[in-house]
Amino acid sequence: MPDLVTLAALTDGSAVSDWILKVAGNVLLALIALRALKHFAKEDWGAMITMVVAAVFVAGFVWFPSETQSLLGGVWSKVSEA
Repeated sequence: MPDLVTLAALTDGSAVSDWILKVAGNVLLALIALRALKHFAKEDWGAMITMVVAAVFVAGFVWFPSETQSLLGGVWSKVSEA
């Protein structure tokens, strides 16, 4: 039988924040995809491309958060050096 103290131990909340990021990010990604589909149906190509670019950024932060953060940090350091 597991120890009650071990089961009730406090965590730092990283698992909960990861779960919230995944769920909220996937919902946002679905909404962006629906808006892109709507713009595709209306043949509003500029808005559709904007939605696709937004979906790429959201997908990067949802599925690859540390890699996306380091990539954008590298881009920012290149911009700030210039």
